[in-house]
Amino acid sequence: MNKRLHTVLTVLLLSLCLIFSFSVRAQTEDTRVLIGDPNKTSTGRVLVKGKVLGKEERSGLFSATVAVKNTNIGVITTEDGSFEFTINTGSYTLIFQFLGKQSKTIPVQIVGNGSIEVTLEDEVTALQQVTIEAQGEDRNIAVINAGVNQLSIKEIESLPTFMGEVDVISSLKALPGVGSVGEGASGFNVRGGRTDQNLILQDGAILFNANHVLGFFSSFNPDATDNFTLYKGNMPANYGGRVSSVLDVNMKEGNTERVNVKGGLGLVASRLLAEGPINKGSTRFLVAARASYSDWVLKQSKNIDVVNSSARFHDVNLKLTQRINASNRLNLSYYKSGDYFKYTDEFGFRWNTDIFNLNWRSAISDRLVSSTRVVKGDYRSQLFDPSGVDAAEVNNGVDYWQANQTFYYNVSEKNNLTFGADYVRYDLKDETSTPLGDNSGIVPETVDKESGNEYALFINDEMEIGQRLGVSLGLRYAFFQNVGPYNVYQYAPTKPILVENITDTIAYGKGDKIKSYSGLEPRIGVRYKFNESTSVKLSFNRTQQFIHTLSNSAAATPTDELQLSNTYFKPLISNNYSIGLFKNYADNKYELSAEVYYRAMDNLLDYKDFVDLLLNDHLETDVLAGKGRAYGLELFLKKSKGVLTGWLAYTLGRTEVQMVGDEPDETINDGEWYPANFDRTHSFSFVSTVQLRGSSSFNWNIVYNTGRPINAIESNYRIDGTIIPDFSDRNAYRIPDYFRVDLSFTFGRDILKAELRDKLADRRYKGTLTIGIYNVLARKNAYSVFFKRPDDFGLLPRPHRLTVLGAAFPTLTYNFQF
Repeated sequence: MNKRLHTVLTVLLLSLCLIFSFSVRAQTEDTRVLIGDPNKTSTGRVLVKGKVLGKEERSGLFSATVAVKNTNIGVITTEDGSFEFTINTGSYTLIFQFLGKQSKTIPVQIVGNGSIEVTLEDEVTALQQVTIEAQGEDRNIAVINAGVNQLSIKEIESLPTFMGEVDVISSLKALPGVGSVGEGASGFNVRGGRTDQNLILQDGAILFNANHVLGFFSSFNPDATDNFTLYKGNMPANYGGRVSSVLDVNMKEGNTERVNVKGGLGLVASRLLAEGPINKGSTRFLVAARASYSDWVLKQSKNIDVVNSSARFHDVNLKLTQRINASNRLNLSYYKSGDYFKYTDEFGFRWNTDIFNLNWRSAISDRLVSSTRVVKGDYRSQLFDPSGVDAAEVNNGVDYWQANQTFYYNVSEKNNLTFGADYVRYDLKDETSTPLGDNSGIVPETVDKESGNEYALFINDEMEIGQRLGVSLGLRYAFFQNVGPYNVYQYAPTKPILVENITDTIAYGKGDKIKSYSGLEPRIGVRYKFNESTSVKLSFNRTQQFIHTLSNSAAATPTDELQLSNTYFKPLISNNYSIGLFKNYADNKYELSAEVYYRAMDNLLDYKDFVDLLLNDHLETDVLAGKGRAYGLELFLKKSKGVLTGWLAYTLGRTEVQMVGDEPDETINDGEWYPANFDRTHSFSFVSTVQLRGSSSFNWNIVYNTGRPINAIESNYRIDGTIIPDFSDRNAYRIPDYFRVDLSFTFGRDILKAELRDKLADRRYKGTLTIGIYNVLARKNAYSVFFKRPDDFGLLPRPHRLTVLGAAFPTLTYNFQF
C-alpha cells in the first residue's frame, strides 16, 4: 500500500471510533530506533509491523493508537496489540498511546521492511472511562457532520444487557433520537422514521432483518463486530436508498499474528469466535458463530401456552482477508442468520438470511484509493399457523444483488473527495400460501411480486476552510426502474382505486420496464468552531426510498410485506434539517450537545382501517399515500473521564401523519394531522458505569418513554340488534408510559487476590463474569392495549394490557478469551 492509501484508511478508521479520547503525556526516547536491515536498505514504500504491549498486563493492548508524527498515517492495534502500515523510508517519530498508559514518542530510522515492539507503562493516576478512541478529545466539536453517533464494542460492553448479551441495536436505543415502539419490538426508529426507513449495512451489505427473538437481540455478533456508526442527521452522499438513518456496522478482520479464541456462555445463548493468520500473515481468517437454547427458560413458566412455545436463533460469520501486495487487499465473507418463533399452537414465524460479500481495496496512486464491492443476498421469511383448519404457511422474501464502486481522493490534508456509483437489484419472492397437515382447509395460493433496479451516482467533498469553518457538500443522483414480470391492474379513471373498479390488467414480461423514478439528493453539512471547545453545526439532506415495508402492526415483524415503488406507489421523499450546538467542559471531561431536527416527508404510506396485507395482489386499494413530519429537540450529556462515566439522553419529539384523498375512504381523521404509531413525546435514558478495578465494573441503565398512540373504542351502538363499536380518531389515545431499570456487575480478574492474579499473569487466558438483572422493578410495561368483550357479556369491550416481559429477568454470562 502507498502513503495515500494509509491516509484514507486512517481517516476512515479513526472516524469510526468512539467519541472518547484520552490525555497525552509524551515520553520521548533519546536514541533513534532502526527499523529494517541496514545491510539491505530500500527506497520507496516499505512495510512496518509491530506490537504494543502493556507492562503490567504482559500482553498486547487492544485499540492502542500508533501515529507517525507530522503525517496523516495512523493505525489502531488489533486485539493482541499488533499493527502494521506502509511508509517511505526515512526518519520519523512514532507516537504510541493507550488509555491509562504513559504514551511514548520514539524517533525511528526506517531503512526497510521491519518491526518494532513497544511496552507502555501505567499512568501514575490512571484515567478510567468507558471507551477508548484514537481521535482527539474534542472530536465531537471538530467533526463536520451533525447527528452522527459512533460506538465500538468496547463501549457497549459496559451497558446492562438483556440475557447478558452485548447488543448493537439495544445500545443505540439509549441515544437521543433513537427508540422503538416497545419491549419485544423488532427494529428501531430514528428521528420520527419508521423501522424500514433505516439503511442497515454489515460490511457494506444490506440487511433486511437485523433482529433476533422479537428484537431482544440484534443479529450482529458482538465478538465479530469492530465498530459501528449511526448517521441520523447529515448522511454523506455515498449512502442512499433510505430516508431516516444509516447504521453502518464494520466487522473485524482476522488477527495477523496468532490464533485467538473468544466467546461467551450465557443462560439462553452462547457464542464462539476463532481468528488468526494463514500463510505467514498475508492471509487471515475469522470464524464466529452464535446460537440460542432458550426453550428451557420457557419450560419454567406456569403458563401452559408459554411452556408449549419455542424461540431460538443462530448466526454465523466467516471472513477471509488476503493481502495481495502493499497496495491491494481482498476480503471475502459469508454471513448466515435465522430465527424461529412459535407461540403454542396458534402461530409462529421463521426467517433466514444468507449473504456473500466480496470487497477489493486498491491504492491506485498516492492520492487515489479504490473500493469495489459485490454482494449477493437472500432473505426468506415465513409465517405459519401450525394446527387446525387454518393450518398453513405463508412465504415471502427478496433476492438481491449489490454492486458498489467508491473512490477516495485526497485532494489535500484539508480536502477529501469521495465519489462513485451504486447498484441494487431487487427480486421480490412470490408470496405463497401452503396448507399444513391433512386437516387444513387452506387452498394453496400465490401472489406474484415484481422486481426493480436501483442506480445511483454520488460525490461528496469534505473540506476545512480556515481554522473555524468546515463544510461537507454532497450530491447523489438516484434512478429506479420497476420491471416485470408483473401484472398491473387498471382502474376506472374517474373512480376511486377499489377492487370493484378494476377494468383491465396489463401483463409485463420479464425485464419489461413498468415505471421509472429519478431525482437529485443534495447533502449539505456546515460546522463553525467558535473555539476549541464550542461549535455549531447545520445540515440539510434530501433522500429517496424505493423499497418499503408494509406491516399490519405498530412494530415491524419478520413476515412484513416488502413493496417496491411502482405504478401506484411513488418513492418516499424526505427533506431533513438539523442544527446543533456542541460544547465540551473541564478539559473535555464533559460533552454537551443540543440538536433540533425537522423532517418533511412526501408519499408516506399508511393503511385504511381493517386492512389485510398478506396474500393481497391489489395492495394499492388498501394503502394510502400522504405526508409526514417529525420534529424535536435532542439533549445529550456525557461524562467520559473518571471512575464514574456514562451519559444522559433526552428527546422531545413529535411524529405526525396526514392523509388527504379525493374520496372519504382515502382520507384519515378528516385530513387533520395525527400521531404516527411509534410517536413518543418524551424519551429519557441514563446509562452509567462505575469502574471498580481494571475490568471490573458496576453498570446501570434507566429508561423512560411516553406511551405510544393507539386507537380506542369510545362508545358503541346497536343496529338491528347488532352491537357496533365506535372507534376514536386514528391514534387519539396512548398506552401507559414505559419505565425500566437494569443493573449489572462485571467481575474481572482484577478483583481476585494478589497471589492468584500473579499466577494468572503469564497466561493468555482471560475471563470475566457478568451478573445482571433486566427490569429490576419488575414493571409490567405495556407493549400494546387491545379491546376485548368481557365474559359477563357486557356491552362495551374493555381495554386489556399486553405485556411482553413483566418480570425481573436475571442474566448470567461468562466471557472468555485465549
